[in-house]
Amino acid sequence: MRAILTLSFLLASLVAINAADGVAVSGKVDGRRLELTSDTRAKLIEAAAKLLATCGNVVVQPKNLLENYKRRSHLDFVFSPPRKFDLGARATDVEVKEMVLTLPVSSDGASIESTQFRWYCSRFDTNLCGKIDLLLRSGRAP
Repeated sequence: MRAILTLSFLLASLVAINAADGVAVSGKVDGRRLELTSDTRAKLIEAAAKLLATCGNVVVQPKNLLENYKRRSHLDFVFSPPRKFDLGARATDVEVKEMVLTLPVSSDGASIESTQFRWYCSRFDTNLCGKIDLLLRSGRAP
């Protein structure tokens, strides 16, 4: 079952939560909240997991805040409970609580809040970046 919640820590954006998998997906493009279909949300979650595994640059950023990335066009994924992801070859089995992908994906990177560190990831597979950008263009709710 899908439910819409308003969360203040996400700047009062509407967030779609899939109760079965515990992933909330939200975002903004050019200052406007994204409204995505449920099918697109599911595809974005899958594509984001694949994208992280292709990361060519991973660094720990203890002072970086996810809120800085949320000021720009972005996709925000909140995992409850945290999910394990591989951040390329350098960091495997990272328990991710929240991930913010700046848009377009190919132009920047991902900021990740894990159970241990704050990470910054960049240099992804360009085909996957393009797939996510295409999903966003085609999968917006009417």
